[in-house]
Amino acid sequence: MTAKNLAHFPRRQPAEASSPPMPKRSGPEPLAAAAIPVDSDASAAQFLRSLHVLLRAVRLYHQHHPRLIETLKSAGHALDAALSGSAVLGFAVEHDRLVVTKQPSSSGHALADARGELKTLAEVFARASIRSLTFVPHTRLDELLQFARSIDTACRGREASREDWASRLREHRITGIRVNQAPERPSEPITFASLLEALLGGGLDSSAGAELLTSAAPDQLRVALRLLWASAARLGQVRVEAPQEAARAIRAEFAGADELLRSLLMQGVALEPPHESESLGLYLARLADTLSVHYTRSEYLARRLRAAEVRMLLSQLRPERDGHQESDASLDPLVERFWSSLAARERTRLLATPEAWCLPVTLLRDYLEGLIVAAESRRAEASRREARRALADYARCLGSEEEKARRAVASGLLELKDVLERIWPCPQLADLGKSVVAALGREVSPGIANLLEQLTQSLATLALARGDCAEVEAILAEMEKAPTEFDEERLAPLMRRIVDCEEWLLLVDLALANRPLDSALPRLLRRDPERLLDRLRLLLTSSAGSNAFPAMVRLVRAAGEPVLGALETHLLEPRHQRVATAIKLLSAAAPERLIAALPRAFSSWDWSLQDLAVTELSRQSAPGLRPQVAQLFLALLREAHLLVMPGMIDQIGLVGDAAAVPHLVEIAAGDVERLGDVFLRIKSIEALGRMKASGAATLLRSLVRNRSGLAYAEPAGLRSAAEDALALIEDRGGSLNLRQPAKASTSNSRFVQPRRYLRVALSDPLPAKMEGPQARSARVRSIGLGGALLDTSAQYAVGESLRIEIHAGFDKIHATAVVRSVSAKGCGVEFVHMSQDDREKLRRRINKLLD
Repeated sequence: MTAKNLAHFPRRQPAEASSPPMPKRSGPEPLAAAAIPVDSDASAAQFLRSLHVLLRAVRLYHQHHPRLIETLKSAGHALDAALSGSAVLGFAVEHDRLVVTKQPSSSGHALADARGELKTLAEVFARASIRSLTFVPHTRLDELLQFARSIDTACRGREASREDWASRLREHRITGIRVNQAPERPSEPITFASLLEALLGGGLDSSAGAELLTSAAPDQLRVALRLLWASAARLGQVRVEAPQEAARAIRAEFAGADELLRSLLMQGVALEPPHESESLGLYLARLADTLSVHYTRSEYLARRLRAAEVRMLLSQLRPERDGHQESDASLDPLVERFWSSLAARERTRLLATPEAWCLPVTLLRDYLEGLIVAAESRRAEASRREARRALADYARCLGSEEEKARRAVASGLLELKDVLERIWPCPQLADLGKSVVAALGREVSPGIANLLEQLTQSLATLALARGDCAEVEAILAEMEKAPTEFDEERLAPLMRRIVDCEEWLLLVDLALANRPLDSALPRLLRRDPERLLDRLRLLLTSSAGSNAFPAMVRLVRAAGEPVLGALETHLLEPRHQRVATAIKLLSAAAPERLIAALPRAFSSWDWSLQDLAVTELSRQSAPGLRPQVAQLFLALLREAHLLVMPGMIDQIGLVGDAAAVPHLVEIAAGDVERLGDVFLRIKSIEALGRMKASGAATLLRSLVRNRSGLAYAEPAGLRSAAEDALALIEDRGGSLNLRQPAKASTSNSRFVQPRRYLRVALSDPLPAKMEGPQARSARVRSIGLGGALLDTSAQYAVGESLRIEIHAGFDKIHATAVVRSVSAKGCGVEFVHMSQDDREKLRRRINKLLD
């Protein structure tokens, strides 16, 4: 970048010389160290030296030379430093020295020049006919460069042209530098402060006045301040725009004032300047407040006043007619002003005492936020620990015996909720929630109790959002320790509000996450079992429900009662989805409870719920449960739907309970009226064969051989099933059920349940058609007597029933099926009913494929 381009950029102001300041909160300054003053004469002299170097660089170097750019930058920074905190920066040439001024109307003083550098520069200014220079804060770098070139030109030009600096500055559009301008000496404006000093300060010795204020008794100071408040009320209409009237009003009001009141007024004038367009009454009222804070501060620092008495003293210093009480909100700004006037160490010391509640919450917020910002930006964990310690000390005041202390801390912690979110929960504040609940249990004031209720709910909600289960459980456990009468009155509704909040559902998501289960999570969630189960039901119906089901089962098992009891109750409800959710969760988490509850609810369900319960219980592999399931199915067989009975009979046969043989024999013989369907009889015969029930051999032979004249008495499908069952009982070959691969009988099979029928994979899939309002085509990739695997574009849900027509050569096989699985490989269905003719066609087709 060239010097010309650089010069067009405005110089950074002193406040911009570093990174931008942090945003400041309105109100008093936080606990911070005071700024270090800068030596203004040294900075002014440094700027003059930099300007002298710039003058030499302008003469020696080309405008694009890097040295010239560097010199210009240094001069700009030096001017920034010299102008810091000043309205203007002025220099005057007096003989061979330079005089500096920092204010428009102030007198200057000569700069020290030990090495004679400034004397040389003064001679340069004299040759250029410069008698005085003034720089203002908006001076730009391009103006500084053009001014240096103008000095060089003036020094080398004719003497007559050197004086016309006004034209030269105008030509180069230099507005931030003024040359040879006569100083303005405006008359000092008349203010209330100057009037009071002129009218009341005469004859007062400053040292004697200070001694008088120091030796005055507290009651004398209180009387004097109240008199000042009374004068402020009477002089409310006096304006500074009419100085003669104001002077007369001041003389009349304070004609009889004693020396103490006049000394107080002079001290107030020194401490508090007047504001523009302010009446005399308002100014005196501000003086009274300033003097009150000043007096209270001196008493506090002298340890004659406790922190808890500050507010009371400030209220006593107000006029009696205003009726200011200690609890008056109008005192808050004055109290805040008092605490902000103290040194940072005093406020820090206060936070470590039982009177920490006296510190206004705005100052506490500024202090805590400063520590937190330091911890977050500079990774200073010590600052974070200090913030937590200070907050713990502040919260400890909830145990105070003073009502005003408890009220201040409760409301203060509520206001600091956003600060709490950044540092809590943590070990240093581990007992915060419990201490708040304990304070709520002890509180007798309804107003403070309401504040503590809000604070407790806020802390619980914050802990829920953070997933801090231990903290939430500690808060709820502390509530349960309260007396019964108090719990019914306040804590029970509060607990209900905590459990009912939206953040409570985050615990369910946390419990279902792929991570070890927190022991506190089930204990928390079982406090509202209905809400937990509603959430699980919604998740089960979603697309990710099957993936989350194992985690749901883990959670239900860990929660135990009353969640399991609520699931049993849901089995009797009329809402279909609730019953289905209860069946799924109970069958996986506590199948014995589903077995015990099923007789009460089974008959009231539709066939889909019955089928779901039978399917889920049939998957149980525990040796102790399988006989119970078989006995239950046998007892409920007459109440089951026609499409559900085949699966129940198959399960009875797989378990092999000998006590079921007589019942199965009756069904196979067709002696049970409601179970006389041929398909059910075939299923019973197959179950007897699996059980190798020798006692049923006579019946099976009669079914195979009995004739009615020349025709057989029983249908062909039933006779074929009876022949296969006899082959199993007599250990003969030829049975379709015995045609299993050798690996299917090994003990290391990955399937919990043995396959009921042989499945044949088809190299040439069979065409099929799903019947219904919208006919769908499919292809059968594998088939067995129990079901098939379909390849279809139709979307089906597990548990859905359908009618299917399979084309096997010239034969058409019709069946009613239920979808058992849906995967990328296809749709697996189970045949739950078909006629004996279709059954026989299917058996022959499978035999042909095997042969």
